Amino acid sequence: MKKYDYSDGTLIYYLPKELDHYAAEKIKIGSEKVFESNDVKFLIFDFDKTLFMDSSGIGLITGRYRRVHDKGGKVYIVNVNQAIDKILKMSGIYRIIEKKETKEDIIREMVAGGYYE
Repeated sequence: MKKYDYSDGTLIYYLPKELDHYAAEKIKIGSEKVFESNDVKFLIFDFDKTLFMDSSGIGLITGRYRRVHDKGGKVYIVNVNQAIDKILKMSGIYRIIEKKETKEDIIREMVAGGYYE
C-alpha cells in the first residue's frame, strides 16, 4: 500500500489500517524527504483504510500540522469512520484541522480559493 503522494504542493498521507506508534514513526520518517525538498502547502490525511488509531496517530497529525501551518499552509482530514472520528473529536484535532467527506471536496475548496485551476 502506498503511504503518501506528493504533487504540486499537496501531500496526501494514506494512513494504514492500524495507526500505532510503529506505523506513525514509519510514515513520519518516510515522508521527511518530501518536507525537506518541497514546499508543502496542503496536507491531507486520508483515513479510508484506518480502523485503529492511538495517541501516536494524534502526534503524527499534530506534528505534520505544525510544519504545514507554520508555512501558511492548510491541513485536512478525509474519509474518517465513526470510531476514528470520535477519537479525533475527543483529541480536539478538529479545532485546528478541517474535516472533509471526500478529497473531491478539498479540491473544490482549493479551486474556489484560487490555488488550482
